[in-house]
Amino acid sequence: MKYFSLLFMLCFLPLQANSQVTNYEADGNLAPTHKVGCVPLKDARREYTPADLAVAVVKCADREDYDTAVDLFILMQLRAAYDAKRVKDRTAHQAGDVLGINIRNTLGPTRLKKLQAAINKFGGNNSLRHKAFCALMKRQGPPKYHPTYMIQHGITAFTGREGNGLVIGFRPQKVWRDLLKGYMKCS
Repeated sequence: MKYFSLLFMLCFLPLQANSQVTNYEADGNLAPTHKVGCVPLKDARREYTPADLAVAVVKCADREDYDTAVDLFILMQLRAAYDAKRVKDRTAHQAGDVLGINIRNTLGPTRLKKLQAAINKFGGNNSLRHKAFCALMKRQGPPKYHPTYMIQHGITAFTGREGNGLVIGFRPQKVWRDLLKGYMKCS
């Protein structure tokens, strides 16, 4: 489970405050598109974006349901990795990391420790939960949404873009299989 612990640490490292920074946001930047509660992983529809799932992770933590929060957090990161492969603007690709930082800022230290404990409980690549997660992701297939939350996070949201913001010739099924094998370490 090294990759999730590393991912967790990267998303939840302390940030340095800088009062000299001006933050500009485009409409739709990291914006959820569905109202998603703390739903079991099997009910996390393919139409739910990582921004939707980030809200759901916090709702699960509010209910003290950290096992479900972890499932949704991992799904959020997987879908964000998928979106980074299909969104043309490379400056937008850190949107998933920013969603993780936003979760960290919302939860605070006590609930973050509980979330980390639940990540550790999830187990490694051969754990029952990991295998179940992989099996479900293989059955469900790739997401079914337009990644506006990520596209609007990049610089082309301000400078203009041609087309729909996606990589031309993108192969959804192949990229999804590759991510499950490489990123998720599914067998």
